[in-house]
Amino acid sequence: MKKILSLIGFCILLGSTALAQARKIPLDNGWEYREYKGSKPELTEWRSATVPGLIHTDLLAYKLIPDPFYRDNEKKVQWVSDSEWEYRRIITADRYLLKHKHIDLVFDGLNTVADVFLNGKTIIHADNMFREWRVNIKSYLKQGNNTLAVVFHPIRPEVARLIKAHPEEDEGKDTSALAKLILDKFKQASYIRKAAYEGGWDWGPNMITCGIWRPVYLQTWEDQRIVDMGIAQPDICLQAAHISTDIRVLSTNKTEAALKITYAQGAEKRTFTYPVTLHSGMNEISYPINIANPKLWYPNGYGKQDMYLFKAELTTGGHITDEVSTKTGLRSVKLNRERDSLGRKFEFIVNGIPVFAKGANIIPFDHFPTRMTVKRYRHFLQATADAHMNMLRLWGGGYYETREFYDLCDEMGIMVWQDFMFANATPPSFLKDNIAKEVDYQVRRLRNHPCIAIWCGNNEISNNTEGGFFTDPNDAGGIPKSFKRMFDKMLSNTKPKTYTDYLETFGYLIPGIVNRITPEIPYTSSSPTSEFEIQSAKFISGDRHNYDVWWGNEPIENQANYRHRFVSETGIQGFPDIATIDAFTEPADRSLTSDIMNWHQKNFSVNGNTVIGKIIKTEYKDPANLATFDYLSQVVQGESLKIYTEAMRRRRPFSMGFLYWQLNDSWPVISWATMDYYGRPKAAMYMAKYFYEPVLVSPYEEGGKINIYVVSDHTSGEAALLDVRLMDFSGKVLWSKKLNHKVKDLSSEIALSIPKEELSGINYDPAKCFISAKLTSSQGVLLSSNDLYFKRPKDLQYINSTIQTELSKQGDHYVLKISSSALAPRVEITFGDEDVSLSDNYIDLLPNEPASISITGRITLEKLKMALKIRSINQL
Repeated sequence: MKKILSLIGFCILLGSTALAQARKIPLDNGWEYREYKGSKPELTEWRSATVPGLIHTDLLAYKLIPDPFYRDNEKKVQWVSDSEWEYRRIITADRYLLKHKHIDLVFDGLNTVADVFLNGKTIIHADNMFREWRVNIKSYLKQGNNTLAVVFHPIRPEVARLIKAHPEEDEGKDTSALAKLILDKFKQASYIRKAAYEGGWDWGPNMITCGIWRPVYLQTWEDQRIVDMGIAQPDICLQAAHISTDIRVLSTNKTEAALKITYAQGAEKRTFTYPVTLHSGMNEISYPINIANPKLWYPNGYGKQDMYLFKAELTTGGHITDEVSTKTGLRSVKLNRERDSLGRKFEFIVNGIPVFAKGANIIPFDHFPTRMTVKRYRHFLQATADAHMNMLRLWGGGYYETREFYDLCDEMGIMVWQDFMFANATPPSFLKDNIAKEVDYQVRRLRNHPCIAIWCGNNEISNNTEGGFFTDPNDAGGIPKSFKRMFDKMLSNTKPKTYTDYLETFGYLIPGIVNRITPEIPYTSSSPTSEFEIQSAKFISGDRHNYDVWWGNEPIENQANYRHRFVSETGIQGFPDIATIDAFTEPADRSLTSDIMNWHQKNFSVNGNTVIGKIIKTEYKDPANLATFDYLSQVVQGESLKIYTEAMRRRRPFSMGFLYWQLNDSWPVISWATMDYYGRPKAAMYMAKYFYEPVLVSPYEEGGKINIYVVSDHTSGEAALLDVRLMDFSGKVLWSKKLNHKVKDLSSEIALSIPKEELSGINYDPAKCFISAKLTSSQGVLLSSNDLYFKRPKDLQYINSTIQTELSKQGDHYVLKISSSALAPRVEITFGDEDVSLSDNYIDLLPNEPASISITGRITLEKLKMALKIRSINQL
């Protein structure tokens, strides 16, 4: 049955005020959907729809499709992508609504190829899911009921039509089988401005969806409305902030007006009123504001995230015509790319502080993004903040995130490396006008979020254009060394049009828009990129994507030797929590070789589970079952990131950033994520709390020495005590040294260098011993602890031990105390399917040194004790 939302009374209540001031009327309710021109009654029947929403989630709500995340149901829902779908609702227009001079219908997002009809007349043809669609519908409305309908068309026929209509895009195209294998999928996806991940990636399913995926509303206004307001921040420091309010006003005539600007921060509030003459058309108005001793916004770990509220009121003829407000944080952000003796720097400087970027890449949090909630966003983002991350890269194969996501990043001090939504293939030239409107819209939408630290043109398209600029055989940019020969062959066939299209889009069009609207926010053309500078062992610049362990079969230990300025992607896969595997499988599916387990492993070119197995066998003993394989895959994923991250941080300031691939999943899958689809942290997420901690002690064996590095992200120095011990696995101390150490601000240095000859007289066995390093503040607070092993785990001669446990309730949480008489590496603590959160996990439990872990969840102490399971590497 139709749901009709009447607007009668809305304008009655507002009276003449409604005709004077612009208003927004939400249209998210009252929608229904059906298959357009379908043949099955159960699909052509009108059913209520959720807006914002997507067709797959609407079908799921009525159980018209099976859960596509379960087992291999992905196969069973492919027909949805090939169908046409219609959404509709009724707009009841009364005479008060119709008195407005402008009644704009606004869709914040339509996914993707769609026609919008009002009373049977076409009013919008949409072909870009990343931009707003707005039309004045006053002339189409009639008094009474009006039918608004949206018909979504399948993507594949549209792509085929565009390819046929634009043969010029294939001019000089490489037609080799290799090029078809590598590039054709991405190239075809680039013909439509739609999230690339929907068609499948090496971690995600192929489920192309559609729907009204962002809010829809009416906006009524008379002669003027405020289009948007940006807070430009050209000059920010602790002493003063010289900013400006940049306001766009659309006016239908020339008129005298006034703009009242108010800003507030805590108890501080200032108001300014400016007279302004508006001309017909778009008015771009800028007013300077000077704030003495401003409260600045800082990244996580560097200070508070103070925010200012700005409000603008437009008055004409004595009436408030429109008003808008926005929040922002005041900060300066620069990307330092100055030359030095080894190439060119790549470091972020925020409020004058050189910041080592620590974080991860994020992909869509859900294949069907309209299911995301603020609670789910907060869960993931709080985990990153707790792990001392200060930057997330929002990957270019997904979508621009919601306001709620960026608000949370603002709140938590998480900087965002914002890719524009282009991945792995240069978009065709006929899309440039569409792209320009998208970029203009998104930059204006996001610019006031202080978390935005950099705009990035695309993801990995540079591999197709810059690959030949890497002359060092040990540095292939973003191309795995094992693939470089293939890419070199394709690059040799690349035609001038490829470079021209690439440079026009990412070197001219997009940066031109970005620099016009937000000149104070850095821009980089791609990730990875050296901006076409020749790279060699003597000249290193730009950011890198490095997968030489995953794709090149290099041992994880080699990552300690990689010399990069900034790593913006790297990682290896790890299995998700067993409870997550249980959620998408039946009991018979739960083996490494089952069809269902392989279906949820999307690294098809080389079976990802096989690669994980090879890495495990290199480092550990052969796992006996799925549960052990799952455990070891998580541990080795974390150890791999630990090795690489610590090496990058030890090389500060040469290296100034590490963003691993990837934080999250879009569905339950075996992948590079460190938190699975349900938000369950893997071992690597717990380890990140240590390898990303602000002060890091990092022991490393090099050049015949054991060097104990101390790395600090703090902006001031501090006194500390360094305690280094050589111990056997039973806890016997064979050698030790304590020294006072002054930790320098924003630095990496060797605090203690131990020649191996100094230890030779001890006659220690490297297979039975390890180095323990602890750094404690002058107040006795542990700043960092770390361990160094002399051999791979499978070559160490561990001592079997029993881990002692004690569970107790303390206030609103539980505390688990654990201890062991011998070294227990990477202790895993699990509670089965119980929904609990742990403050720590996968720790190295040193001999006779108890550890305490907090546990929260709605569960009784008795159930916790029954569900508790513990294991460690030495028990396998």
